[in-house]
Amino acid sequence: MTHQLNIHDKVTCWAKSIVSALWFQRLTVGVILFSAFLLGFETNRDLMAVHGATLKLIDRGVVVFFVIEIILKFVAQGKTPLKYFSDTWNTLDFIIVAGCLIPSGSNALAIFRMIRVLRIFRLVTALPKLQIIISALFKSIPSMGYVVVLLGMHFYMFGVLGSFLFSNNDPIHFGSLGKSFLTLFQVLTLEGWVDVMRIQIYGCADFGYESFPDLCTASQRQPFAAALFFISFIIIGTMFILNLLIGAVVNGMSESQREVESGQTPSADQSLALTALTAEIRRLREKIESS
Repeated sequence: MTHQLNIHDKVTCWAKSIVSALWFQRLTVGVILFSAFLLGFETNRDLMAVHGATLKLIDRGVVVFFVIEIILKFVAQGKTPLKYFSDTWNTLDFIIVAGCLIPSGSNALAIFRMIRVLRIFRLVTALPKLQIIISALFKSIPSMGYVVVLLGMHFYMFGVLGSFLFSNNDPIHFGSLGKSFLTLFQVLTLEGWVDVMRIQIYGCADFGYESFPDLCTASQRQPFAAALFFISFIIIGTMFILNLLIGAVVNGMSESQREVESGQTPSADQSLALTALTAEIRRLREKIESS
């Protein structure tokens, strides 16, 4: 008995073969990278004044390519095109590309520009290895939540303590609880914390307030309290709590890697490739039966 694929099946197989092809995947990555460079060029006002129309035309071509890619992936789903949205990465792609279709002259110009910048994030959807990293970050959120609570307690305790100890001597850095939080965040990054500590050690009259003499109204030296405060904050915050955050991310990455290796969560591209291979085998079988 002779079996022939109808037009719909042929188009579906054709779309599947394209979206699962290695050359198409590499082309998509290349267009995404080109789009990122194009956005960078548009930040140059001199370049936009001379070649603005050309760059905008090229940008429209990039958006057209993204739209065609999504259409092909819809067609590749056959009779169930909405299955395209079953993959979270496909949904993210669709939202980003749909946002790029918003007219640039609308009142939501700022939102439009932000969405255009998000096109760079499509690189994550095109590279499975990056997907593993992003998945690891999401898997780490429950574990990181408790660590963030611990970090918040750490900040609050030292913020209140710093305001009580150093607000009179150093109103710029510890004049209020909010200023104390910003100062502690700077200290946690290990950037310029030595100068902040020296203000408390030597007093604002002798160090740090040369440009703001009017703000130094109650200079006070606290060498022991300052050294103990900053050293203990850095040791606890940087060496213990932040390492817990890193550990949570590494654990999440290990879980994501194990899922990929065990084949529990195949990517959309892998599923399309498998479907295309199945369709090709069926086509060969029908040719053999009809011969």
